[in-house]
Amino acid sequence: MAKGTKFADTFLEIGRDLLSIEINTIEKPNLTARKMPLLPHALLDIASLYRDKLSQKLDLTTMWEIDEKDRPGWQPRFVTPQTAAQAEPPQVTTGSQTFDRLRWAAEKALATSEARAHFDDSDRVILYRIRRNCDQLKGIICDLTATDHLWKQWLHHKNDRRRLLKDEIRNLPLGRMTVNHAVTVRKIWDMGVENVYMQTVVQLDGDVLTRIQSDLPPETRNLILKVHEKGVDVSLRHWQTIFDIVKQVAGSLANLFLNR
Repeated sequence: MAKGTKFADTFLEIGRDLLSIEINTIEKPNLTARKMPLLPHALLDIASLYRDKLSQKLDLTTMWEIDEKDRPGWQPRFVTPQTAAQAEPPQVTTGSQTFDRLRWAAEKALATSEARAHFDDSDRVILYRIRRNCDQLKGIICDLTATDHLWKQWLHHKNDRRRLLKDEIRNLPLGRMTVNHAVTVRKIWDMGVENVYMQTVVQLDGDVLTRIQSDLPPETRNLILKVHEKGVDVSLRHWQTIFDIVKQVAGSLANLFLNR
């Protein structure tokens, strides 16, 4: 594929992402304010968060032991906080199998009537998120390893962060990743398993959709509204700036090709 074609495809991806903007106000304990690390570490972060969230109520041991073809038939066993704290957490990796296991654990918990006694409405929202995001991450991992051989050395059962930081691994080149995949992973990493208090989606045609949790106490709701309003204002101004840049680049590219 020609370099010009690759650039045009990337440019179109960026343009599609600018058709709408989403602003979320979330609750995040132990905020570190760090940037998302390289993809292998980001995947381990996400997998560890999902495993720990599920392990608070579920025994995941057998899910990690059964064959892949048997995962749909797995029946969850619920645990108490005491037994959960004593259990050894299963090992997560950067491979798609880890996210497949997590996906099926969330799916079976949602499908089990007993789960309602263990997971409240807020927990169930997170379970839906885990199921959906794991499907997305599995697809991304499969796409990356199928289209660029460099990713195969990073996204296949890597589970030791110290090993990933050693020179012989750290200095290996990473593969290419599309803008769409990069944005998806970044959002999944950012959201984690936190509760979303308020969300606003603004479409390019002017449609605005705002959601807020219905059970917030008045004082919390007022604070969230103020914080969210400022976030929306900053995001819209940033969105406009990026959109203007894209329009300028698009116009320059059009002139370049038309004058050939």
